[in-house]
Amino acid sequence: LEKELHEVYPQNLNFKNSLAISYSKLGETHSALGNLPTALTFFEVYNRLEKELHEVYPQNVNFKNSLAISYSKLGETHSALGNLKEAKDFYEEMSRLFKELHESYPQNVKFKEGLGWANQFLGNTHNALGNLNETKDYYEEMSRLFKELHEAYPQNVKFKAGLATSYLKLGHFYKNNQNEPETARHYIQKGYELYEQLVRDFPDYHTFRKNYEWAKAQLGQ
Repeated sequence: LEKELHEVYPQNLNFKNSLAISYSKLGETHSALGNLPTALTFFEVYNRLEKELHEVYPQNVNFKNSLAISYSKLGETHSALGNLKEAKDFYEEMSRLFKELHESYPQNVKFKEGLGWANQFLGNTHNALGNLNETKDYYEEMSRLFKELHEAYPQNVKFKAGLATSYLKLGHFYKNNQNEPETARHYIQKGYELYEQLVRDFPDYHTFRKNYEWAKAQLGQ
């Protein structure tokens, strides 16, 4: 239906943007079903449409934000397919756009959060590629951003979880890549304390429980 509307009214921005979102939803569903090559195809169309909208209307914040998200979807899918260099390139584009958005609208927490997650994705990818200096830099930047967000909005669960995750990422990095057990323990302890609060408040949330148990086991060692 969105495709028909866009074909009949190609100059209508809402129809084109809605079509892009429909491709995103298809990509997400195929990704959840494990159909990664099919998901990638839909995410590529999503990215192409958002890129066209952003290029024609570069001052439209929503189109720029959506383009950044489309790059994150491409990065996630390529990462899951084992294409780490391609994933890195897409995450860099995601990071660049969210950085520009954050600098232009520093009070918009969504853009700052998006930049925080971009740093995590880049840290994960560089870690898998064996680029240790870049890994540390991205995880530290992720931690800085989520610390600022958490301090400004202490009741926001996503910001608290983001900060907790950044601490565990740094702890894991120092433990396995730098052989600095005391530094690793410092970060894991901080992540553990935050996840302990999250598990207490949201006992049925699997990811919180999983990360909490991992941190607890590491501290036990």
